[in-house]
Amino acid sequence: MLKVQDRQCETCIYRKTSTLDIKSLEAQIADPYMEGFFKGSRICHHSKDAVCRGFWNRHKDHFTAGQLAQRLHFVEFVRHDILTERAAKAFTTKGKKKR
Repeated sequence: MLKVQDRQCETCIYRKTSTLDIKSLEAQIADPYMEGFFKGSRICHHSKDAVCRGFWNRHKDHFTAGQLAQRLHFVEFVRHDILTERAAKAFTTKGKKKR
């Protein structure tokens, strides 16, 4: 299964309000042999293994795993948020003494 975030996060680099240079970031994963295609995908910064929803929305047909996963119905939409989970864990353990 190819895991894809089920929604675009508020801080996604693909948001219209992003100040990052998307072309430069995409050049890092561009396929050098096939113009307009990618050798992989962009993993969401809120996840360890789910494709960024912004990347998916724009480029799901432009990388091999995306094409295959769609054709074989192996796309799994997930809601991973390790940043929020880490913050919640830090908040709940703050001030507690370790034994």
